[in-house]
Amino acid sequence: MAAASWRMAAGALGCSPALLRSRSPFLRISATLLSPALTTRSYAPAVSLVLCRGLPPPGFSRNREIFTSNPVPPPKKGHGASLPHQVARALGERERPLTLLFCWLMAKERHVRKYAQLYTNLGIDVLKVRVSPFDLLRPTKGSQVAADQVLQFLHANPSHSPVLIHGFSVGGYVFSEVMVKVENDFKKHGHLLNRFVGQIWDSGVDIDGIPDGMPRAITNNALLQKSMKKYLEWYLKIQYDTATIHYERASQKMHQNFVGVPGLFLFSDNDPVSTPEMNARVYKKWEAKGHQVYTGHWQKSPHVTHFQRHPVEYQELMVAFLERVGMIEPARQRATSI
Repeated sequence: MAAASWRMAAGALGCSPALLRSRSPFLRISATLLSPALTTRSYAPAVSLVLCRGLPPPGFSRNREIFTSNPVPPPKKGHGASLPHQVARALGERERPLTLLFCWLMAKERHVRKYAQLYTNLGIDVLKVRVSPFDLLRPTKGSQVAADQVLQFLHANPSHSPVLIHGFSVGGYVFSEVMVKVENDFKKHGHLLNRFVGQIWDSGVDIDGIPDGMPRAITNNALLQKSMKKYLEWYLKIQYDTATIHYERASQKMHQNFVGVPGLFLFSDNDPVSTPEMNARVYKKWEAKGHQVYTGHWQKSPHVTHFQRHPVEYQELMVAFLERVGMIEPARQRATSI
């Protein structure tokens, strides 16, 4: 990569060119761990849990939050129970549906909250999960840590049931890492699968879409995108044992539909990152195994903007799917109960 490209990449990723050349992607990032009182330098992704009805309290990480329409106070800081258990205590033992919202890279908070509000308006809690580009490039220290914490949350909150997955772009990979961990310790985690009822994949990206998708998520600069794509193609080859092999294992879980529940795929013709062909390779395998598959297909709708471009149709598809999998009552029954 040329010196100018290294400087551009370093600027976009917030580090020095020398460090990027010598140690990328093994760069340290600031992290707020599960105990919000402790802040340290670590390879782990910034993760904490916040119970929100509006903006999260100052000082909490925004990498993982839970949104709820339930009128309960946010968890307190301190040395008591872990935050997942505080959430469970606050919500009580009554069953509440939950959506695991796996964000796209560099997702803006205001955009993610719009999706969360779609669910909280229906009485469904939302656990937002996001990872950084460095978490993606260093799976064992990043994406897999986030996957572990999703499982911890589900174990600590058994009243959150049924569970729906709604993932965007590389969020499908992060969820698949959760499924890899379930398979690796099925005795411990296998029973969690009984709570899942459906999955929605918006602009999903498989392993072969990473070199195109990640640069587009980080920058709009065409030259920098091209340079980063070349770097990522090189990275996937040279770091096979530390990164690519994990992407492949996770991809297998997605292609297998390891969670074993119906899916809704949302994609478009003019999305070069999540193409109709890429989506079809996955859902046709599901159909061959007898799993229910539904699709939402647009001709013109850029990557992860389907809700923005087609809000009415998007919500209709989403609500119809939620009714099919039993997350919400059919519209007629909801109207009768009002």
